[in-house]
Amino acid sequence: MENFGTRLKQTMEKKGMSASELSRASGVGKNLISYYIHGRCKAKQDKVYLLAKALHVNPGWLMTGVEQVEESRPIFTPDSDKWRLIITNMTLEDYEMVRDAFNRTERRLREEGKL
Repeated sequence: MENFGTRLKQTMEKKGMSASELSRASGVGKNLISYYIHGRCKAKQDKVYLLAKALHVNPGWLMTGVEQVEESRPIFTPDSDKWRLIITNMTLEDYEMVRDAFNRTERRLREEGKL
């Protein structure tokens, strides 16, 4: 099963980017990128977003390996200040828990006709 580090490394290779180039493009430290690739530490959501933006890939896919299939209206957008405040110190596990809660809430609101 692919993990975040594997997806990050493969995407960098596909885009022809070195860790130094990705660091400059994303603002994420070169050593931290190396740690992610080798599984030495878990990426927080804000870093995943910056890396995905620099690599021009979906942050959700980079983080989880799952492409978003169904179109939905996000409660917060990745560019919003509220979203940045929420995700700044999140681990991937925290993000997945929050994402699942948002998805459940959104489904319920759609079923109730409030969205």
